[in-house]
Amino acid sequence: PLLAAGEDPAAHQEELARYARSAGVSGQMRDDYLDLFGDAGLIGKPAGSDLRSGRRSYTVCAVLAATSGAERELVESALAGPGCPPETVARIQDIARHHGGCPRAPARRRRGAEEASAVAKGWRGRWRDDAVEFFERLPLWGARRAL
Repeated sequence: PLLAAGEDPAAHQEELARYARSAGVSGQMRDDYLDLFGDAGLIGKPAGSDLRSGRRSYTVCAVLAATSGAERELVESALAGPGCPPETVARIQDIARHHGGCPRAPARRRRGAEEASAVAKGWRGRWRDDAVEFFERLPLWGARRAL
């Protein structure tokens, strides 16, 4: 959008990076949550892909932090290799729900989205209002969306 408006993006590097970082972290947290709890038919991949790939996503780390003993060992073993069956993913989902899911995740997603939105709001008066409004609303929509 800046190039199309005749602006040099390099002159706005710091605020664009702040926006991208806040919006990106918020969006990644949503993706991490959906990876464990999302409906495979809607998200296009089976639940637990991060576990199978050994990724310690935000959601997986939250589950690890909430567990100990045999529950934690189960999560760690799921992270160890691609052989994590759907039954193990379902058990980890149950464990996560038993421990309150990831109770701080929605607030953290929202905070990142609000930070990005506030950065975009500062663009008012400099750039087209409809473009600024889009970038203000986009991270908030992403933080709220069910999928």
